Amino acid sequence: MTRNIYNLRFGIKREDGYISNVWRLWITLSGDVYLTTRAMGGIEKYSFHQSGICRSAFTKEHGTPAMMSDRAMFKWIRAATPPMNSGTASRVAWMAFPTDYLSRITEMGGKEIIWIPAAPSGGATYLEFCYTLEAENAVMSAFQSNGRNLVSYTPLPSREAFFLSYYHSDWKNSDIRSPAARGSVFPDLLFSANDPRDTGRPVRIRFGPAPKDGDALILRELGGYEE
Repeated sequence: MTRNIYNLRFGIKREDGYISNVWRLWITLSGDVYLTTRAMGGIEKYSFHQSGICRSAFTKEHGTPAMMSDRAMFKWIRAATPPMNSGTASRVAWMAFPTDYLSRITEMGGKEIIWIPAAPSGGATYLEFCYTLEAENAVMSAFQSNGRNLVSYTPLPSREAFFLSYYHSDWKNSDIRSPAARGSVFPDLLFSANDPRDTGRPVRIRFGPAPKDGDALILRELGGYEE
């Protein structure tokens, strides 16, 4: 029995093989949308529900941490989907993948992965996850004039559609240091466009603020290494 109406595994990839995390997007029969990474799978995920409620939460398999009363780390209400023939969409998530922070990670075999081409060095690939009431051909027609590329378009039971698109634009490279806490077994980490020791940036992080109601989830993903 089919459990989902759509499944997609995707990532960002440079010509030299450096990549982002592998992400998974899936849409259930009821039209709820979920997003996670291969590393996060079974631990936490983002969800965008037909009710309008969105969550960043631990999975049922992981359970509720002892210090929390709910599996959700934060919740918000997504913006309403614009009416049909408005020529617009409602962005529910926006993700940035700076090209100079991608990692030399061995690709895992198994299920098919859609690789989205990375922007030129000094830029970033931006992904947009949106709800719309516009037809797929209308979305593609609009993208022809604004530099966006459609990755997927999925009709939902609500008569909305959910689509993923990407575009390339500028990015300002800036180092981020993550010093270890005193007494911690974890090392100091540096997330940098420069990699003088040729580590390949094996450590990847994603971060962003908790959205307010009506806003999109905003995430940045960077690769780094032990200092």
